[in-house]
Amino acid sequence: MRFRHWGTFAASLPILLSGCGVAPKHFQKIRDAAPITRARSVSLGGALPQRQVVPALIERLEDKDPVVRLAAFEELKKGTGRSFGFIPWGGDADRAGAVSRWRAWWKERQGSLARLGQIR
Repeated sequence: MRFRHWGTFAASLPILLSGCGVAPKHFQKIRDAAPITRARSVSLGGALPQRQVVPALIERLEDKDPVVRLAAFEELKKGTGRSFGFIPWGGDADRAGAVSRWRAWWKERQGSLARLGQIR
């Protein structure tokens, strides 16, 4: 009887040691159906061009899940040093104004970087 339980444990050991398999490994998961996957993938855009990452993060500021909004906001704030008055748990109208400011800032920044030949 003991041996059978040990065998079950030994057979499941690789699964237990493999860690969590649901963690996102790519920034593209920022549009995943699961909120936790979206929230965890916002920090995976470091090696990608700003022209891909920043608009996707700004888009996530309007996510229906407040944790996703918070994660996207923190990543944007960390990368830019700006907040534009965004409050992730604020009401729709409050967030809309801040998201508009983020979009306007990004549009202006794209123009500036393009003029300088620095947009990547």
